Amino acid sequence: MAKRQLLFPALILLLAALIRLSYLDIKPPHFDEGINGWFCDQMSKNGYYTYDPTNYHGPLHFYVLFVSLNLLGRNLWALRFPVVLASLIAIFWIFLFRPFFGRAICYLAAFGMTISPGFIFYDRYSIHESWMVLFLIVTFWGILGISMIREPRYFWGFFMGLTGMILTKETYIIHLAAFAAAGFVALIWNRLTTKPQLKRPSEQLPLRHIAAAVLLGVSLIVFFYSGNFRNWNGLAGLYQAILPWTKTGIDAAGHGKPNFDLFSLVPPFLAKIPIFEKFANLKLNWYWVRLLLDYEWFAFAGLLFSARFLFSGQPALRYLAIYSWGVLFAYSIIPYKTPWCVISIAWPFLFFGAALIEFVAKRSNRLVAVFVSLPLFAQAAWKSYDLNFVRYDNPQERYVYVQTDREYHTFVDPILAKGAKDPASIREMSGLILLSSYFPIPWVLGDFPNIGYFSKDDSWPEKIDADFIAVEGGKADELEKRLKDRYFKADFRLRDGMEECRAYFRYETFRNIFPGRQPEFEPSQPNG
Repeated sequence: MAKRQLLFPALILLLAALIRLSYLDIKPPHFDEGINGWFCDQMSKNGYYTYDPTNYHGPLHFYVLFVSLNLLGRNLWALRFPVVLASLIAIFWIFLFRPFFGRAICYLAAFGMTISPGFIFYDRYSIHESWMVLFLIVTFWGILGISMIREPRYFWGFFMGLTGMILTKETYIIHLAAFAAAGFVALIWNRLTTKPQLKRPSEQLPLRHIAAAVLLGVSLIVFFYSGNFRNWNGLAGLYQAILPWTKTGIDAAGHGKPNFDLFSLVPPFLAKIPIFEKFANLKLNWYWVRLLLDYEWFAFAGLLFSARFLFSGQPALRYLAIYSWGVLFAYSIIPYKTPWCVISIAWPFLFFGAALIEFVAKRSNRLVAVFVSLPLFAQAAWKSYDLNFVRYDNPQERYVYVQTDREYHTFVDPILAKGAKDPASIREMSGLILLSSYFPIPWVLGDFPNIGYFSKDDSWPEKIDADFIAVEGGKADELEKRLKDRYFKADFRLRDGMEECRAYFRYETFRNIFPGRQPEFEPSQPNG
């Protein structure tokens, strides 16, 4: 029996690992991944991460990436592997909820996360959100354990989960507020009911464990925010981050989704009053629900079913329902919306999707539950394959956001091939990147030291010829008037929202990379 109970979690974790690790580097590095990798390069030079509160992200992710890149090499696979590992730990942790929700709900919720299109998509990115999901799950596990059992491990879970959230992303404020509000509402509701549904734990508080967990959490926060004790100004960022973060709470900053606005939270007759004027642009928005409808049928079914637990049902699920609806409401009214935040919103609804299937099985029979679950899981499986292995850079997909196009290989691959074929050329070649926005190129070509980056606000250098050049298509004619060498040419798209770009490769440098090919550009005034 014990072996059978371990078999299903092991199979689910194995499936999750296979999906997340297969062709991990097939998707070109995202804009944010390029920046995160670049930060790691700076850590190699400085010896620590310089925390900047205006980046809206904590330091932990960068330290983990730094270790991974140094152990596994400077490559995209190594950049993404730590996030995959965090996602697998999150799935594993769902199985630890068996004392609170039962085996069936935990297995189904873990399986739902395993094949979820969104969780797979963002778990295969080197961004912070998967860490946030892990620490949210650990924190919630600790809260339930403290409220029911009071064993030391749950206090450790709560404080380490809280520490992880603080070290990961400033949105922890939203989730902490939601956890606290849900606890308050659940407490009031239980006191209003004639029959208390929550048993008070009789065990004494493990004060030594609490003190040790708090001390360790504070020490970790100080260590990482202070740049491993080499940048004490970073500690001030813990509170300085609140001001710029609250700005994104009322300002879309180019990431708004107005097409999904429903109505303003501030009535028009109050919008001109100074105290309300600042919040006039807060509108209830159904963008997150639309993402669930498009990609996450299992989580969407859980969202609908969770309404049943807002005022009744199992206390642990009721608490989770109140929390999850509070988080959904908060994220819905904040104008700043990036799609990867959906996994920090959706994870509780996986438990309710599982609870729905268990409910159907108990109220009718298992065969009916299978018929209910089949379309939910089938949709997730198909969408996961199509999104993660076929259309991973298609801007028509709502999850694909500021994503580098696969055509970027047209520019970077010949340069990397030249460096691999002739290692000395890595330090000898010169390059110019004349693009209004150019990440992740600085990280991908980070081993090449002689590259100049010039955005739309920068004037081009006087000497424009280089071994390789990237320029926006609209400025290609202007560039060619100043070139004096022969070049191979190739058009490529860096990402959606930018015009098509053009790559130039100096003929004398790259003719062994393009054998038998003649240069497409001949200067009107050649050198010599």
